[in-house]
Amino acid sequence: MPSAGIHPGIVPLILKDFGINVVVNAGGGIHGHPMGTAAGGRAFHQAIVATMDGIDLREAALQSNHEELRIAIEAWGIKQ
Repeated sequence: MPSAGIHPGIVPLILKDFGINVVVNAGGGIHGHPMGTAAGGRAFHQAIVATMDGIDLREAALQSNHEELRIAIEAWGIKQ
């Protein structure tokens, strides 16, 4: 169970390292989202779906319905 410093920009690494059957302790990455907690949850969901669909997070963040992911990436970046 990865923990500490977890944010949407780390989702590709988490899924690569741990697979899809993983629990992620992402409190700060959800509650610390600049748009609030609900947006933080949506950003994580957007990052998970994009990663599982093989879509780069930068590309996914450009979609008009992924503002939460875009803002999370602006705040925390993407770790590869």
